[in-house]
Amino acid sequence: MPHGLSYAKHHKNKLGIACVFAVVLLFVILPHEVAASATQSERSGCFMILVGKDATADGSVLLAHNNDLTGDEVSLIEKHPRAVHEEGATITFPSGLVIPQARETYEWLVMRIADGYAEGDAVAINEYQVAIAGGVALERDRNNRARQVDPLIKEGLTGGVRYVALQRAKTARECVEIVGELYSTYGVTYPSGFGVADPNEIWYVESGGGRTWAAVRIPDDRYWVQANGYRIGTLDVADSANVMVSKDLLEFCRTHRLWNPDDGAFCWRDAFGGRYIRTPGKEFYNRRRVWRGMDILSPSLGLDPAAIVYPGTAVPDAPVTLEQLFDILRDHYGGTRFDGYSAHDETSAGERLIASPTCVHTNVIQLRAGMSADVGAVLWAGLGRPFGTAYLPFYFGIDTIPAQYSITDAAEGAAFHIFKRLSDLMLGDYPRRSTKVIGIWEGVEKRCLEHQAQLESEARELDKKTPGSAGRRLTNYVSVLATEVLSEANHLIDEMSQNPTSHDAGSSGHH
Repeated sequence: MPHGLSYAKHHKNKLGIACVFAVVLLFVILPHEVAASATQSERSGCFMILVGKDATADGSVLLAHNNDLTGDEVSLIEKHPRAVHEEGATITFPSGLVIPQARETYEWLVMRIADGYAEGDAVAINEYQVAIAGGVALERDRNNRARQVDPLIKEGLTGGVRYVALQRAKTARECVEIVGELYSTYGVTYPSGFGVADPNEIWYVESGGGRTWAAVRIPDDRYWVQANGYRIGTLDVADSANVMVSKDLLEFCRTHRLWNPDDGAFCWRDAFGGRYIRTPGKEFYNRRRVWRGMDILSPSLGLDPAAIVYPGTAVPDAPVTLEQLFDILRDHYGGTRFDGYSAHDETSAGERLIASPTCVHTNVIQLRAGMSADVGAVLWAGLGRPFGTAYLPFYFGIDTIPAQYSITDAAEGAAFHIFKRLSDLMLGDYPRRSTKVIGIWEGVEKRCLEHQAQLESEARELDKKTPGSAGRRLTNYVSVLATEVLSEANHLIDEMSQNPTSHDAGSSGHH
């Protein structure tokens, strides 16, 4: 049975057994997987960039994310319908926690790993263009004092709470409020950070421990870069328009000596984080990735790659584009002394690459005001490592997911396995092979972007004439693209397999 959350079996969905079964399959997890889920989270090294609507070239809200686990977790894309639930329906978390189900849950599109909802595992969009931008594990950066005074709740909420909230929220702010209320009521089993957005605003949320949490709004003209360390800085808890926190947070931190008012303004990062920078060999595990993302988008800042702390948000030197974010997600510090692939040692000097070989899915979510979610919300998705796959536009309005992107069986040609095989071969001679393969994927992406406005105009016009026809047009478009890209990937695999270099796929030290 797939892992995740489970709905109580004795309640029926009024939309029918088929809908209930689809949702149940999405969320079921076995109790013995709780420990494994936490261990998996600790191994993850996810990366995220959140870009406000006034900081992008076309006014979109853009949310970029690499999900790094062990590299072997099979990923897929699914879409799930709106549902109405009977009174008394419940949701059971893998920890054993049971909470009430909402009366109604909204339609949503999700990219996730096949084994369920570990911390930071999935990205998703709902029918109101509310999106979960992905997550980052924070437990290893949590300081010892925070661990003592705000212990994790063994029978609390797991990472899947984000997707529970997403199915109930019509705005990003509402989604944060729902998550915060659930955090405060039930506590969490594992601390993490995640992004939440809609076409008008972006929020970033971090849990400090079992029950503490904080959320900040990203200014519209700025962006936020996130790795696996606590990043929220000084907070003005009275600024309710831009800050949300757990009840009596400052008093809790003062009482438990996480913060001394005599030392100055309250800093969330100092209160709960900082362990990584004090761990020999891991000082730059997160900091270098944050530096790199910000240095690419705002080189005028002249940020020091060895700095201890970087600004929370920054204004980009030029409006941010989708192509830039694709490039950053594929980045390995090329052209710098930190280049991971030329050195053939990802962990040298404590480095962690943005384009990690352990990435299992990668994406940029695009949200746009003034459009329906069907056309305005796009999941530019890649299954597997960023350098081995193309970012394809999965429109929210598509009726069905291309078959190979929604299955997990290698024997049936699951897309994840095809792209993983290709990227395995690329790592055997990365400098040469990556130039060719990424060049091909960039050509596909460029063509998609050039055709985007025309495609969306056609879809809207079709829908005016015949409601529902936009979905068919978008579904056909994505299906043709997926077939083309998978065919090209298989061709490249055959070509590399038949013409091996002096290095095999395992010689680079990246597995």
